[in-house]
Amino acid sequence: MLQTVIDIVKEAADIMTSGDFTVKTKENPDNLVTSKDVAVEAFIRKAIAERIPGAGFIGEEEDFSADALSHEYTAVVDPIDGTMNFTRQMNLSVVSVALLHFGKPYIGVVFNPYTDELFYAERGKGAYLNGERIHVSDRPLRQACYFTAWSTYRKEYARPCFDIAAEVYAETCDIRRLGVCALELCYLAAGRGELYFEIRVFPWDFAAAEAIVLEAGGVLGTLRGEPTVYTRPQPILAANSEKNFAYLAEKVQKYVPVVPYEN
Repeated sequence: MLQTVIDIVKEAADIMTSGDFTVKTKENPDNLVTSKDVAVEAFIRKAIAERIPGAGFIGEEEDFSADALSHEYTAVVDPIDGTMNFTRQMNLSVVSVALLHFGKPYIGVVFNPYTDELFYAERGKGAYLNGERIHVSDRPLRQACYFTAWSTYRKEYARPCFDIAAEVYAETCDIRRLGVCALELCYLAAGRGELYFEIRVFPWDFAAAEAIVLEAGGVLGTLRGEPTVYTRPQPILAANSEKNFAYLAEKVQKYVPVVPYEN
């Protein structure tokens, strides 16, 4: 089944990177969608239905219901994670597909066609980058690289994110902001960074990379370490070790004691 998902993701990436596209905004003017987002998601939905019969489907570009999670397998899809990067030809966007098994992380595949980097994992079988096993780094906090973002679509939540970043930056090596949640989490899984926090992340943003981080030996959870859910946005924290996760969770809870939104 892993190879099936990989094949679908690679075929989807060919659609993503070929030909022209149009751009429009969603209900929020900061939230862009392209004709490629729509086309790629439509292809993946059809391919999942054909190759994994009976699977549920949760995608960014179409409304979904919790019924999708009632299936044995559920695909959680971001057709293009990093749409703004894509519209500006930054070559820093990925196709991200997770397969849940009874609502739990099972398979994750994240592909950056511009670098030909394919990250993938299957529960209990480890995480890989282009066929090579990957693992989170063993760097201590002082040497950590912190991936974060500042709530692009709901800027009223940005202030605490900046405050957290200021404190973490003072006690770590540096900060990166790539604008691609799935890729940042995969970089953490591959030992290219050690900490991750974003205040409002949707299931399609993190689901595939979640499987990869966990299989790479990392830690990933929500505001107080609770398990992730796939029906609504939530804060996401990740780290290369339990110790670094606890450090980051303490910083986040200082400025975000409760989740400031419902959806």
